[in-house]
Amino acid sequence: MQGTHRAGGIAALCAAAMLLAPGPARAQEASGSGWSAVGGGALGLYSGAVLGSMGSWVPCNRTYYSLTCVRVATALGGAVGLAGGIALGDADSERLGDAAIAAGVGVLVGAAAGIVMKPHLQRFSWLDVAAVGVMGGAVGASAPGSAIGFGAGALVGLVLWRAAPGFELSDAIGLSLVGLAAGGLAAWVYRGIDAQSKADAPSQQLSVPIGLTLTF
Repeated sequence: MQGTHRAGGIAALCAAAMLLAPGPARAQEASGSGWSAVGGGALGLYSGAVLGSMGSWVPCNRTYYSLTCVRVATALGGAVGLAGGIALGDADSERLGDAAIAAGVGVLVGAAAGIVMKPHLQRFSWLDVAAVGVMGGAVGASAPGSAIGFGAGALVGLVLWRAAPGFELSDAIGLSLVGLAAGGLAAWVYRGIDAQSKADAPSQQLSVPIGLTLTF
């Protein structure tokens, strides 16, 4: 159970940092390419798989087949992220670049949090620090959806922890991580659909008598 509390604290740091960090500047026009679709798929696969794994930790730990449960959740999360990332990269390389930058920030934030925590936790190795960085990158790539989902899950979890008999703190942490995963995966789905819909929308031109053409 100590690992669950540790994971909840790590996720909280990463999610809070992604909420507070300013987003990169966006270009006015964006387009995708085959290479950006490949990059988007890779980023989405990584982020979705890690998010799926994080969201399954506590619920799957309550089952008889916990390892299989986590593997299935990881695979499903990776599939969702892969599809969303390919759709995003294919249509909007600028937004994919934003997600990649946010992932890099998340890796740095997560690794820094791990370094700070290392002296205070027993058996917390440098490999654990790297793992925290990997989780931070997954959260960052799916921000702000992951951060919003984590906040919503944490709020509901805390209310239930105080109000519902038998609902323990570990359950609240698990609900927070489920919210983080759900919010992050929803962000990948939304960005992919939104980018594709904007790419498919025809541009509108308005000609005026003075010889100027306005493109919308």
